[in-house]
Amino acid sequence: MTECTSTVGVDHNLRNLTVGNESQIHYYDLPRAVKIARTTMRIVASFKRDDVRIRTDISSKYGRRRTARTGHILHNVTKTIVERAVHRREAIVLEDIRGIRCLYRKGNGRGRRYRGGMNRWSFGEAQRQIEYKARWIGLPVIRLSRYETRGSSVTCLRCGERLQSDKRLGRKLWCGKCRIVMDRDRVAAINLAQRGRVRFARSRPPTVMEAQGGADESVMGNPTPTVIPGVDAPKPTPTKSRQNQIILALGIVAEKRVDYGGKGSWLDG
Repeated sequence: MTECTSTVGVDHNLRNLTVGNESQIHYYDLPRAVKIARTTMRIVASFKRDDVRIRTDISSKYGRRRTARTGHILHNVTKTIVERAVHRREAIVLEDIRGIRCLYRKGNGRGRRYRGGMNRWSFGEAQRQIEYKARWIGLPVIRLSRYETRGSSVTCLRCGERLQSDKRLGRKLWCGKCRIVMDRDRVAAINLAQRGRVRFARSRPPTVMEAQGGADESVMGNPTPTVIPGVDAPKPTPTKSRQNQIILALGIVAEKRVDYGGKGSWLDG
């Protein structure tokens, strides 16, 4: 297993993959995958044969072709993502977007073309390829829950307030408190990396310094409390022989108090 020093978030969108953290951001555009899916749908919709079996066979043929061509594009992208993460020793953080297609059903105010594009989106394939390639070479993969993923693209990186959208800004959001404009995909990738870093810090085994009660340098975002030497460190349990020595010493002090108490000794102050 590769020892990682940080995390990198992967934000999966319809037309791109955004990967990064606070130090760097990489965008991987996927317009060809969207075009292949749209072309396949148009070809299948143009079939006019009355025989259902023939239509099914031809549709399956074009469906397999689309899957193969799209998978090759995602293979090249995910390979680059994993290689960069290994080089920088960063654990990969994946979001949980299961059920996202439920947001794009009929009657939600979106057009047929938009809903069709979202329903043709193979969002799970990219995550599957990233996960198996990372595990193949021993790179940790952190899968966030739906609760941890919630709000990752609309939470301000500075103050934590909810970002506001504007049609004139496109995919950019603005924070009313910080008065700045942020890219939606960049915000999501950084928030995923930070939330994955918290999970990674909780699951990692304690270092030698932490096990001995000493202070250790923490990673940014690590929720582990600082250990104060001499205060938070575990106290050694005295042995039985040591306890006997302490009891004997206390008995000697008590005898001295009785012998010298009335002679104006050091006990009188």
